[in-house]
Formats: sequence, structure tokens, C-alpha cells
Amino acid sequence: MNLFTTIALLELTDGFTSNDNSVKKTFEFYWNNYPSEFKSFPIVDTKGKIDLTLQYLEYYYNQGYRIFIGFSRSSILVGVLEWFNNHPDAIGFSTTSTLPLLNIPKKVFRMTPNDDYILDSVLTELETSTKVYYIYSEDEIAAKYILDKLKTNEMISPKLVDYGVKSDYSNLTVESIENLFEDPNETQTILLYVFDQDKYIDLYNEGLTFPGQQYNIQGIQPPVITGEAAKQLNNKYNVSAFKGTNTSIIWRKGYDTLGQNNYSNISLNILNLNNTLLFKENIENINSHFGILQFDPVSRDILYPSFLVEVFKDNKYNNKFLSVDDPILGKYQARFVN
Repeated sequence: MNLFTTIALLELTDGFTSNDNSVKKTFEFYWNNYPSEFKSFPIVDTKGKIDLTLQYLEYYYNQGYRIFIGFSRSSILVGVLEWFNNHPDAIGFSTTSTLPLLNIPKKVFRMTPNDDYILDSVLTELETSTKVYYIYSEDEIAAKYILDKLKTNEMISPKLVDYGVKSDYSNLTVESIENLFEDPNETQTILLYVFDQDKYIDLYNEGLTFPGQQYNIQGIQPPVITGEAAKQLNNKYNVSAFKGTNTSIIWRKGYDTLGQNNYSNISLNILNLNNTLLFKENIENINSHFGILQFDPVSRDILYPSFLVEVFKDNKYNNKFLSVDDPILGKYQARFVN
């Protein structure tokens, strides 16, 4: 295998663009600043379409590519698994797909922990709320999986109100969300799994208000909040993001340079894992720039993650609590003192 067999198939102009453009920017930062360590590879725009993704997989496979990076949504990953089964010498990296039902034997490394982990990070907050409003992207299978989990939780189900947002966001309006609320107060909670976070945040610039806490559980970069929304969501809007308890110097340089909203936490580990496979090194000996880099040998899902919950306060995100799954210490949660 030579150094020209890796390609990224990303959703840059449609689909999960906020995430995949951050992946692209992070790759480019390390290619430009550490060219001797990380060799660049092509990036192709799939426009968030599964048929185009499959066409590109077949085309570039025939051109000699064997490592494919992308598949950021679980709905896309589901659509390419059969292709990988039919091409056993191809390897995939999924940047941010999280559906636990995909914890199955596959030739695709998942670089972000599954939704069971991320839901656990805020479960106590949901169970102690008097009402839980779940607002989610109805066409995304990962978001629907969370709905099923909430419905089977005996402490949450009786107080659950769910609302599926259409793929064109036509029903995501101030009026439609206000109609969900039942005597809203500070003891109630909103749980968010909406893929275009900016469209939801804009509702608070258009007059929406909610007195309780909100938890965004997409596990990626937090949205930029400005204007009236910054006032309405101050000390109320929380994000639970996959963030490792340890990071390397070059990870922190990328994070500090690009900023929290443009930096992809897992992209440096993708480049690191890509090098390991290209040079045919033992994956069990891989070092990590971000958190624990260990995979289930069968499902290739990442293991032992940590999630940092941050709250938007005074126009920035502040640490609130950290949930950790450690191979030796087990699961624990640490809360920050403000």
C-alpha cells in the first residue's frame, strides 16, 4: 500500500456541513503545519447524498484507493456497510456516526463514541427534571434511537414530550416549539438532537424563550450563539461533547489556532490512525493525540470515552461536569466548581 490510497468523502455543501467542514479545516491545518508527519489526501464533496457517496466509493476504489474517511451520519454509514462487506480490502473511518445499533462487525472504524455513552452523560439531569422536551431530527436514525431509549426509561417516559424536526426544517418555528411547552418553568429540560444547530439557535433571536436547562447531545462542536439568543440561553444552554481527558501538544495547537467552533476533536486521531494503517503498524501500539484510542476488535467502535458538558455563560462555553469511562477506574463523573 502506498501513500496515495486514502481519500475523504465529506458533506461539505449539504448534509452535516458544520461537522464535515470542521474535519476538512482540521486536516488542512495539520497538513500545512506538520507536512512531514501527515501527508495530504484528496477530499471530495458528497453533498450529503448516499447515492453519490456510493458512486464515489466505487469510482475511487477502482482508482486504487483503499482507505475512505467520512460517513459522519449514522444514516449514511448504514447505507455504505454493504459496500464495505463486498470490498473486504477497503477500510473506512466514520468521523461522527454514533448509532449504537451499528456496534456490529464491520470494516469501519468509528472515531466518535456511540449514543449510549453520550446520553449517559446527561441522564441524571433528565431523570430529575419535571418535564423533558426532546427535539430531534426525525429522519436521522441516531436521533430516533435516542427517542426509543427515552421512551423505555421509566423515570423519563411519563414526562416526555417529543418533537421530530423535518429534514427541510419547515416545522422548526417559534410557534411550533412554543406549542410544545406545558407551563414551562426552570425545573423542565429540553434535550436536543437537531443536526443543523444554527437553525434551532436562531429561534431565540426570533422570540422563543424557555426558562429551564437545555442539553445538546450531538457530541460535536458547539454552535455559535450571538444576539438575543445569547441573552436567552445564557447559563441555560449546555453541550455534551466527546472530549478526551488528555491531549497532545499538537492537538492543543490546532484547537487554539482554529478555535472551538472550527476544530474537529477527532481529526488528528484520524490522521494518526491513517498513518498506522498505511505503514502497516500494529494498531494496538498506536499512540493517541486525544483521549484513549482503543477500538473493539470486532466492531471497530472506539472504547472508553469521556464527555465534557459545557454551559454557555457570558458569551463563552464553560466547563460544567465531565463523564469518564475508564478501563481501570470504571465510570465516574467529576463536577467543576465555578
